[in-house]
Amino acid sequence: MDTFGDFLTKNPVVIDNGSGIIRAGIAGEDKAKLQFDSYIGRPKYKMVLPTNTQSDYYLGNISDEQRGLLKLQYPINHGIIQNWNDMDLIWKYCYSELKVSAKEYPVLLTEPAINPINHKFRVAQQFFENFNAPALFIAVQGVLSLFASGKTTGVVVEIGDGVSQIVPVFDGYSLQYAQQRIDLGGRDITEHLNLLLRRSGYFFHTSAEMEIIKKIKEKKCFVSLVSQTDDKIFEERKITDQVSLPDGNQISLTFEKSRAAEILFNPSIIGLEYPSISELLIRSIQKVDIDLRNTLYQELVISGGCTKLKDFPNRFVNEVKKSIPKAQKLRAYSPENREDLCWIGGSILSNLASFKNMWITKAEYEEQGERILLKKSF
Repeated sequence: MDTFGDFLTKNPVVIDNGSGIIRAGIAGEDKAKLQFDSYIGRPKYKMVLPTNTQSDYYLGNISDEQRGLLKLQYPINHGIIQNWNDMDLIWKYCYSELKVSAKEYPVLLTEPAINPINHKFRVAQQFFENFNAPALFIAVQGVLSLFASGKTTGVVVEIGDGVSQIVPVFDGYSLQYAQQRIDLGGRDITEHLNLLLRRSGYFFHTSAEMEIIKKIKEKKCFVSLVSQTDDKIFEERKITDQVSLPDGNQISLTFEKSRAAEILFNPSIIGLEYPSISELLIRSIQKVDIDLRNTLYQELVISGGCTKLKDFPNRFVNEVKKSIPKAQKLRAYSPENREDLCWIGGSILSNLASFKNMWITKAEYEEQGERILLKKSF
């Protein structure tokens, strides 16, 4: 067998490295076998009695009770790996839970658009030198989401826990020069919700308590269909929603439910000089050739877990319409499983026979070094 054939006898491992959630599985499957919060928990207190679950660190699906004993740390912040040792532990956990050997399976990894090239180099080094992976490919998340939606032309609006990105693709060609990105996402909404609750007299301090805020955000928060004015906030104060905490206490949510996510459309609320997510899309499309713009406006794909907030797609489309000519048609596709689109796209793409020559083999990496990553990427 040739070099390609040796490792392609096994379906690749696909790992979506999200700032907030890790998804991992085997190519060809409909859904990732593993899905867990991308943090590592370490005990905050001294162990005085032996237990069967004693460990220096915990990851995977950690129980609520166990979380209270741990300091939780995310190794990925705004799409960039900050703690490589912890990230290695997460990757090892993925291989262990999938019951596959890193030495035998090619691996497709994801990253946000416009990530630093040195970051890509370091990822390749980790997998080829530490894990001895036979082959590797690092794919832009937005491109995979588009592929999973069954399209080869379109603009992906992808909002995850750490990054919002706009990724245009035309007839299978990635228009990298028009990609847009801001380091704003679901974790920022969680932190803003925590601030709003503090102003209302509710205090959450620890990393485990921030995960409670995250759950409240996912269950109760929504995107207002109109811009949040002072009058709108005043009206929403009259509508109360009770939320039960793990200790049995309750908190009352009013305007916080919609105000938290407003930062996606007005980042200045939290002091950021970023354009809104709708402005980001328009900037991206304005950068492409004028002959392509009409098609791209009609092939929008909304993706990422943060876009699952109620009414996000409707508000986003409304905001875009305000800034484009009335004659311009606009069509957005927001599939129900949009939080999984990126992993699904990687599962489909890496399993295609036509993808064979896109893989970077370990032999190529050893011969050409980091330069090969510049040749084989999209």
